[in-house]
Amino acid sequence: MIVPMSKVYIVTQSHNRNRLLDTIGQLGVVHVEPVDPDKAVAKEFTLQAISTISRGLHILQRIEPSGDTPDLSPLDTAKEAISIQKKIADQEDHLNTLHRKASQLTLWGNVELKQLERLRSTGIDIKLFSVAQKDLAEFEAECVETVAELPGREVMVAVIDRTGQFQAPDGAKEIPWPDTDLPTVKKEAAEVDASIKQHNKRLAELANLTEAMGRQLKSYRAEAEVCVVQNSGFASDALFALQGWTPSRKADSLSENLAKQNISAAVEVMPVEEDDKPPTLIEYPRWSRPIKALFDMLGTLPGYEENDVSSFFMVALPLFAAMLIGDAGYGIILAGAGLVLYRRIVRLAGKPSAHLLIIFGLATMLWGILTANYFGITPQTLIDAGREGAANTMLALAPLWRFDGEEARALIMKISLIIGCTHLVLAHLFTAVKLFPDSRAYAEIAWMAILIDMLVLIWYLMFIGVDQMPAAIAFVLLVGFLVASWFTAPMSNPLKRFLIGLASSILPLLSTFSDIMSYIRLFAVGLASYYIASAFNGLGAKVAGSATWIGGAPIVIFGHALNIGLAAIAIFAHGVRLNMLEFSNNAGIKWAGYAYRPFRKEKDTSIGENEL
Repeated sequence: MIVPMSKVYIVTQSHNRNRLLDTIGQLGVVHVEPVDPDKAVAKEFTLQAISTISRGLHILQRIEPSGDTPDLSPLDTAKEAISIQKKIADQEDHLNTLHRKASQLTLWGNVELKQLERLRSTGIDIKLFSVAQKDLAEFEAECVETVAELPGREVMVAVIDRTGQFQAPDGAKEIPWPDTDLPTVKKEAAEVDASIKQHNKRLAELANLTEAMGRQLKSYRAEAEVCVVQNSGFASDALFALQGWTPSRKADSLSENLAKQNISAAVEVMPVEEDDKPPTLIEYPRWSRPIKALFDMLGTLPGYEENDVSSFFMVALPLFAAMLIGDAGYGIILAGAGLVLYRRIVRLAGKPSAHLLIIFGLATMLWGILTANYFGITPQTLIDAGREGAANTMLALAPLWRFDGEEARALIMKISLIIGCTHLVLAHLFTAVKLFPDSRAYAEIAWMAILIDMLVLIWYLMFIGVDQMPAAIAFVLLVGFLVASWFTAPMSNPLKRFLIGLASSILPLLSTFSDIMSYIRLFAVGLASYYIASAFNGLGAKVAGSATWIGGAPIVIFGHALNIGLAAIAIFAHGVRLNMLEFSNNAGIKWAGYAYRPFRKEKDTSIGENEL
């Protein structure tokens, strides 16, 4: 349910400003709306400190603390961590360059350039050439020595000729001496590597201060919020005023709560007007609270005047996830992970996330049992392996299993289409109930009839045949379309009413076909998941048969881990899409809302008049 909101205006004397902010912050019920958004900002120093400490924490929280704890402020710690991280990144790039250079100098061995310079100073000038092996005999000089083999059947030849009469044969290419040598590069790489290790050691010492940095970050954020709220109001020499939103059930008690704190303030409560855009606060029924994790992750909310569809999501999304994953074994893993890691998930992401993961797992396990799919193993797999007893046990719990592959695929496809049509019909039914007795509710009923008729049309196209399609399908589509057009935009002018309704109904009519067909993805992705699991099982079995199970087991484990990862992506790419797009479009949800975030202030974060 979207909680009804009321607009509140609060006016007090200027000297009561901070006491008013303290009290409102501790009540935590007023979502402050700035009078001038351009002025509703925190101090530049505070914003920069929040950014710096956040970046520093992001670096240090990934490092295991060790060593002595430095005597630094949280802000200085963050600045040093950012600086060190940049130095490490630059040095790692330089080290990679040195490694590439060292690999190129491998051909030269450990010869140092200064050794060559000493030889050159004594009159011995060594020249290097690349030449084909077949032309090696043409080299004539005081000293000719093959020093390395090169790609393409060529060799590198060192030549010493103090007479000055040496002429390189045709086809030989002189190789210039490098700018540096391998020992020098290795020495520099060792120095850079030692510097990186020293920097990492310092980061580990700085990581001892992450808790202090977290506390300071929280303090800066509280300071920034107080500053923003103060700058959101109207201030003069005599008065200070705030405007904002509060749940209607708490609006009437706001004046009383301020009076209890001996704050003289005028509080005016006003209803939502047509042009207002209040924030959205959703109160979830207890059974549907896990779906809050999805909305928090996506950062989407329905507009205040829209409808709360969280209950529909709570039913549909686990079902879609189960069909997309389609494997009882994977369901056991997901539910088990949610139970075993429950406390950690709650600590990191909250209870709704942990509960949603468990629900996804249980739904997937149930669907996998009904379709007889356990880690890509089916009754047919067991029968082929001579395990008919186990196959019969699996079949006893699997009414949706079919030995005929074509029949099995057609069955799941039909179920997907029926689920899709039902999902979309419920969207219009929900909207119709909300609109009634408004005449626009009849347009929603007409769209329900169109969707069901479109499902029948698709059924004949895919499973029965176009030649057997009854003419009544076209008649129902036409009547439904005309009724929807008539009731979509009620107005006094009949011609204008019909033409506007007609224009706004053409595209939705065309999209009903594609909307229902979109649910085929539940069948297709689930089938792909099964084939991936089965393929890795077969590959692992072949490796185990030709070698040992030690060789085959990692292949099977990797394949199933990969498949679970792909399934997680599929839930967002397909399951969430069917709810956020197809269902929401049919329910008229535009997700245009913004969150209700009441101003809250900790008791120990008071800020003086002059500090703000």
